[in-house]
Amino acid sequence: MYISKFTTTLTAAALAAAGVVAVAGPAAADYGSSAVRQIELSANVPGPQGGGAWLWIELSGDHTGDYHGADCGHGGGAVSDKGTVWWETNGADIVIHNVILNGLGGFDATVTVPWATGHYTGTVGTFITLPSFIPPFVGTSQLQVAP
Repeated sequence: MYISKFTTTLTAAALAAAGVVAVAGPAAADYGSSAVRQIELSANVPGPQGGGAWLWIELSGDHTGDYHGADCGHGGGAVSDKGTVWWETNGADIVIHNVILNGLGGFDATVTVPWATGHYTGTVGTFITLPSFIPPFVGTSQLQVAP
């Protein structure tokens, strides 16, 4: 079997790249030494009457934090969300207050997530309170809790 110089070079380059990936550390945003958790939340309701919320929240050790993201209803367009939050623990959960969803008329949502780091899934209302006209059991949510 004949292996060309090009194939050998390409294989060596691929193995070298894989080695770099294998030793690279995890990606992390730099919120400074006061950050205790980073939360990424995506809650989506499919279909023409659906919508969603996409949030990134940083929690600081002084029980404050900030958030950025967007929310929308289908047909209404996405609207920017950002501001400051305060948070508390309730057993094994973190309860985050003052998350304002501007695309839903300035709805003051509460986000409740596990303290334990990891990836979680659920329905649209599993991790965030939404207005009563949105059933909590529809759609899907993806949540990442990182240190």
